[in-house]
Amino acid sequence: MKIFLLFFLLIPLLELYLLIELGSVIGALPTVLWVIGTAVVGVYLIRRQGMATMLQAQQELQEGKPPQQAVINGVLIFIGGVLLFIPGLITDTLGGLLLLAPLRHSLVAQGLKGMQMRGRSAYRRSEESVIEGEWTEKPEAPPERLQQVDAKRRD
Repeated sequence: MKIFLLFFLLIPLLELYLLIELGSVIGALPTVLWVIGTAVVGVYLIRRQGMATMLQAQQELQEGKPPQQAVINGVLIFIGGVLLFIPGLITDTLGGLLLLAPLRHSLVAQGLKGMQMRGRSAYRRSEESVIEGEWTEKPEAPPERLQQVDAKRRD
């Protein structure tokens, strides 16, 4: 827990320091334009990736394939967009790396390896059909129309 807290305190300070250093090297205006530009790219990727991932997953499901690869790929691009949206050189670098297809595909392959089932399925196909449900037994009564006809005959 302490490492987690330390990470979230040190990263923003390091990001701020690096932005100040970059500003002293290339100037304030280019640095501000860099931060705004990467934020715009990040927002664009975040907005686009949700729908694209859903469409690709649906297509893979229709083809009978599990959509794991499409979902992991989409999540990595989404995370890359979020990292680009956060101002700073470290997060921009990490976000940019996640947008590189070879690195992303390598991460997807590693993620899929971890998701593979370890063991055998215990499913056994049976020739019998089982239909589950609930029922209650009601006494048979003649249809209402017949009861009315019988009542008229008795009169």
